[in-house]
Amino acid sequence: MSRNKSTDPKMVARDNQTRFEEANSAKHTAFIKRAVRNNNFYAGEQWDKDDKARLDREGRPALTLNMILSTVNAIIGEQLERKVEVVYRPRDYGDENTAYALNAITRSILAATHFDDTEEDVFADGIIAGRGYYDVRMSFEKNLQGEVVITSEDPIDVIPDSEAKSADPATWNEVFISRWLTLDEIGAEYGWEKVEGLERLIDVSSYNTDDNFEFYGNTFGGTDRGSHNDEKDSRELRRVRVIERQHYRVDEQYHFVDMATGNMRPVGFGVDKEEREAFANEYGLELIKRKGRRVRMTTTADDIVLRDDWSLYRSFTIVPFFPYFRRGNPFGPVDNLIDPQNLLNKTSSQELHIVNTTANSGWVLQEDSLVDMDAEELEERGAETGLVLQYKRGYEKPDKIQPNQIPTGIDRISQKAAATIREISSVNASMLGTARADQSGRAQEAAIGRGQIQVSVIVSNLKRARKMVGRKILELVQDFYSETRYFKTTGNSIMQGEERTDEVGINVPADDGSILNDVTIGDYSVEASFRPSGGTMADQEFEEALRLREMGVAIPDHVIVQHSNLTKRAELAEFLKNSQGFGEPTEEQAALEEMQVEHQINMLRKELEKVDADIEVALATAKEKMAKADSLAGFNQAQMELQRLEQERQIKEQELSLRIALAARSHQNQNGLNDKRISSQIAMKSMDMAYNAQNSNNSNTNKNNNKGN
Repeated sequence: MSRNKSTDPKMVARDNQTRFEEANSAKHTAFIKRAVRNNNFYAGEQWDKDDKARLDREGRPALTLNMILSTVNAIIGEQLERKVEVVYRPRDYGDENTAYALNAITRSILAATHFDDTEEDVFADGIIAGRGYYDVRMSFEKNLQGEVVITSEDPIDVIPDSEAKSADPATWNEVFISRWLTLDEIGAEYGWEKVEGLERLIDVSSYNTDDNFEFYGNTFGGTDRGSHNDEKDSRELRRVRVIERQHYRVDEQYHFVDMATGNMRPVGFGVDKEEREAFANEYGLELIKRKGRRVRMTTTADDIVLRDDWSLYRSFTIVPFFPYFRRGNPFGPVDNLIDPQNLLNKTSSQELHIVNTTANSGWVLQEDSLVDMDAEELEERGAETGLVLQYKRGYEKPDKIQPNQIPTGIDRISQKAAATIREISSVNASMLGTARADQSGRAQEAAIGRGQIQVSVIVSNLKRARKMVGRKILELVQDFYSETRYFKTTGNSIMQGEERTDEVGINVPADDGSILNDVTIGDYSVEASFRPSGGTMADQEFEEALRLREMGVAIPDHVIVQHSNLTKRAELAEFLKNSQGFGEPTEEQAALEEMQVEHQINMLRKELEKVDADIEVALATAKEKMAKADSLAGFNQAQMELQRLEQERQIKEQELSLRIALAARSHQNQNGLNDKRISSQIAMKSMDMAYNAQNSNNSNTNKNNNKGN
């Protein structure tokens, strides 16, 4: 039986350990050394211990001018100004309303998991060490139904596939996560019988090594916690290395298939026959069994198998962020700043040493020639300002040793080293806020833009990592959020300018038997966009509202106040809303307005009745003239007059009807802008009707004239 398919727990554990050691020795050991070095340089520990000790013995300075700190902080600042905004859009058979619900619950998940803080840690790991990792998986600690949690992993503890050539973990074959856990943590996570096995393993196993176990060393009192310092079994176990290996295997698995589109999705782990058949029947899907890649999760602690089963997830939980990635070789900006930083430190230290030796170059004097001090005192005080020396008559005058001249160009070497750090990192003085005072603002903005163009490579890779996080969240939501759930979202009412909290429901049964916002089905694309960072969302909306108002958008005053930072902005906004006619009327105001509208409508109806009576009289007169007409021309003229009066009556009726509708609409609508818009539309319609009637009248007149001719 091949080793990767063995069912013997000890063989599985040893196979997992062997594969971990192979992956660790391939590239990861060198990465750990590089990551530790980069972290030390960022923290200011930049000198080799032996070199620093030698310089201390020689009395020479060892300066640390940490330009890596400011450079890295400037790049991290670019990330802090670009907060994540994950957006799902329907694709193929996705639903627009469901996509809106996915956007809402994703924002809720990111807020609940403090994603901004987690991403700052991941981004800093990537910039400094060259690798950063998110871990996106389900947690059932606080919610029995499960919830998505996003954490950051120490890049030293994560070993990616050593043969991978892509930054996308979907193309990897395996990934290792190494953690040091106490026995209590192992017992709570994997069961206390595993702890008993580990305790027995320390005594009897010949395979375990100290690489997988961490014992208590010397205590504060100076002795081991065990009773016998020389016996291994007497030491008290502190922590155990737990190796979690997520890897793909080829296995037969059921898939849901949409026969109309051909899309397939594997059935989740743990779904029994009845559940998958019921799901397929409910959504009209077919079930097929086919071979494919499937994630298996093997977790071991030395010779003990803690867990070895198919993963709950369709893909790895690890999502990487690599600032730069070239054909399987991830690296960060700090990797290329080590040599320039060393050059800056050493040349600056040498400059200071030369200055020190110039100020105190030494003396040449004849033995016992000094009057008020001896040679040892002169050695200590020889560099003092205003020093006075007295020497004995007949002796040679003490002479100061002429120091060597400062080598030409040594000061330029340190300047070139500092400039090289800026050129390699693309973080210029303008981005750091240290540009010259006489430099114009436009020039500084241009310099910042040029620097951001080169940093945009890192920002683009961050956007790629965010998209992978969004895809992983979508996967977990579709696989595990199968029950009816409600999420609260906070937003602002555009019309009322009030902050409100809405509930967005998913998988909600409707009265007709359908499921509203069913997130378990559908295909959606993921976009990870940037939104500018600010103090708060209210600050951003306040500035945006002011800009729109300056552009001519008629935003009401109470909306502006609502987004301000005034202490009593709610009371002030409510007062402005009511005083300007945007608020809800009281019962007395509503009754008074109702009476006014009814009175206005009655007046308009009376006016319409009067107009009808006048037109009826005019029509009767016109008909009488037609009856008495004694010639064809007189008859045509009377007929034209009758048509004209009928058209005027029709226009008047429509105009007054529109005026009545306007009065009723103005009572219902409290927005003055809408009133103006409605009035404008009514006026335009009235003008159109009058224009059409005039054209019709002119057309009839021309026809009658043609007949008379």
